[in-house]
Amino acid sequence: MAVAAGLVAGALGIKTALDPAASHTSVTAAANGSVDGVGVVADDGSGSGETGTAEGGSKPAAPKRDEKATPIKEIPKDQPDRGMVYAGLNLPSNDRCAGSLEVSGVSLCSHGPDAPPKDVDIHKDIPPVSAAAAPAPVLTPAANAQPPAAADLVKGAAPVIDAGQKALLADAAGAPQQNTAGAAPAGSSVVCEGDGSSGNRVQVVYVHTPGNDRYAQYLASFKKWAADVDVIYNESAKETGGARHVRFVTEPDCSVSVLNVQVSDSEIAEFSASNSALAAQGFNRKDRKYMMFTDAKVYCGIGTFAGDERPGQDNISNFGPSYGRTDSGCWSGSTAAHELGHNLGAVNNSAPNSSKAGHCVDEWDLMCYSDAPYYPQMKTVCPDRSHDDRLDCNHDDYYNTNPAPGSYLTTHWNVANNRFLIAGNGPNPNPTPTPTSTPTSTKSPTSTPTPSTSPTSTPSPTHTPSPTPTPTGSPTATPTGSPSPTATPTSGTTGPDVTVSQVTQNSAMLSWPATPAAAGYDVLLNGQSVGTVHATVVGLVRLAPGTSYSVAVAARDNAGKVSKPGRTVTFKTAADGGRPQPGTHYTMVNGLTGQAADLWGSSMNNGTVAIAYQRTGYANQKWVFDDAGDGTVRIKSVRSDKCLQLGGDPVAGQYVAQQPCSGAATQKWQLTANGGGYSLTAAGTSLVLGVSDRWYYGGWLLELQQSNNQPYQNWTLQKTS
Repeated sequence: MAVAAGLVAGALGIKTALDPAASHTSVTAAANGSVDGVGVVADDGSGSGETGTAEGGSKPAAPKRDEKATPIKEIPKDQPDRGMVYAGLNLPSNDRCAGSLEVSGVSLCSHGPDAPPKDVDIHKDIPPVSAAAAPAPVLTPAANAQPPAAADLVKGAAPVIDAGQKALLADAAGAPQQNTAGAAPAGSSVVCEGDGSSGNRVQVVYVHTPGNDRYAQYLASFKKWAADVDVIYNESAKETGGARHVRFVTEPDCSVSVLNVQVSDSEIAEFSASNSALAAQGFNRKDRKYMMFTDAKVYCGIGTFAGDERPGQDNISNFGPSYGRTDSGCWSGSTAAHELGHNLGAVNNSAPNSSKAGHCVDEWDLMCYSDAPYYPQMKTVCPDRSHDDRLDCNHDDYYNTNPAPGSYLTTHWNVANNRFLIAGNGPNPNPTPTPTSTPTSTKSPTSTPTPSTSPTSTPSPTHTPSPTPTPTGSPTATPTGSPSPTATPTSGTTGPDVTVSQVTQNSAMLSWPATPAAAGYDVLLNGQSVGTVHATVVGLVRLAPGTSYSVAVAARDNAGKVSKPGRTVTFKTAADGGRPQPGTHYTMVNGLTGQAADLWGSSMNNGTVAIAYQRTGYANQKWVFDDAGDGTVRIKSVRSDKCLQLGGDPVAGQYVAQQPCSGAATQKWQLTANGGGYSLTAAGTSLVLGVSDRWYYGGWLLELQQSNNQPYQNWTLQKTS
């Protein structure tokens, strides 16, 4: 079925435009560590099983198809010079992957590696397309270092309201400040929705091996390439009168979140091993599809593909985990968009122009080329060569925001309906694609290709898409911006519906869709206004553990008139779980920023620093508190089995980093209950662990500070699996 008009309401998993039951007036969110509620992401776990909560129901066990797929009889011969490597891919053992290949060790299928464009050498690096990220801050503590102001830690991000004091700590009405990530560079912004992380999301990941970390050099380029992916999907949607944006995990500046992940040399060597390595670190959430920029030269690109043809929201392609890998010789927006297309469900065997191997034959089209194992004849239906950076020539195979009743894409899976995309209306509600009247054939490979045979057309990973015109018609969810009023709300206006997410013992995140003409929003807690903000996301801190609260939002115009509040949502903070138990995994959530204590880059290296970073649920944000004697604990990383240790002398401003666990005094911490969370005091000192104002690639460096009872020195311990 076609996606309903308007924005998909609720990135956080409450209801969507596909679910008309969203009109209820009161919703309760229960959050007690690992229980799902409205907009609450469950414990994300780690290990071999799939984790997280998929938006929209249960993942089916097997795909449905019109006809039984023709099984692949033999795995094609490797062509490593072209990235056609089949290690870790097996012939299907049952109908689940019929017509495709099984990915070793996991319940996933793949069409196999994608061939590179002609004349592209996958063993040559693609240079950065954007300037390198700013260098990491100096770790040496300043003399007489003082704790930051709470407002400095949320400038340029979501505002924060101190519920206890009914005080607004900072608002996002202006531009991000100098000491934050700043505004996203030109061409790197994507659509922000909700709190930027809850619900079904595409997570961008940079994957590398020890000693080969080029994150800083390429971070801005990864963000730019991901934004190019979004352009491709939205400009393609405009061709059928709609709007579709990729529902990325985003940063406060509305650029994509790019996680830095280290794997071993053997794990990066082939697709199944790299997927398993990521899954072992927790990158196997049902509400995530992983866009992997992999620092290797094994493939051009390769992705998982379900091959499920059912049209409803129970299609397997609507669930994670899925993996789309682009190696460094093909880094670009177009290759990443191609692999994401497979993850989202393109192209099924029953499609009118299917290649019968995950692609299509009607050029020009991002997903079309003459592929293994059948190398079908190609035909030119859409003669504009620039459409090779657009989806679905003629919009009859896999992507159409307004398919005609009774057409193939109303009775079969339509990628435009995928829950990992943000839906909206485009400028032309009833477009009629008009291909050339007489398709012309293009040269196809010989019927019996040799290892050197190249398909006629492939994705074009060596250039950056330059779509025209610039994307318009974006959904209105822009959490960090300031609205530009164009009219005055009337007395009958009702405020937006609020969503609650990321509930801890003493904090929660609220988000809502932007209201046209609003100059600000009043946040109501238990019926009383606790602050007026300009953003559409706000954090509540200093809540009481195990306590029920109600929240609502009213819109305020330039004249100061306030609308009626929107839907009231009730939620309950998590109960105080008591002191951490040995051997149990915990996420340490900061009481001000809502970020988690994060082992930078999932690195196994000694000396890797700890930062405060957006909560992800992955292994580098999980910690064990081991008894260190005399009432102290060691804080051990689940990812590395190493312990947090002072980076030098126990002075204010000193950073913390991982080292092999030992009996050293610099690895001992005193836990003190404080306001629903804990303060962590370095043993033998009066200094506590807090969030600094030193920006570190998307997060804040952790440091020792003089205690001042501010929420950025408070940590809630969320039990995880």
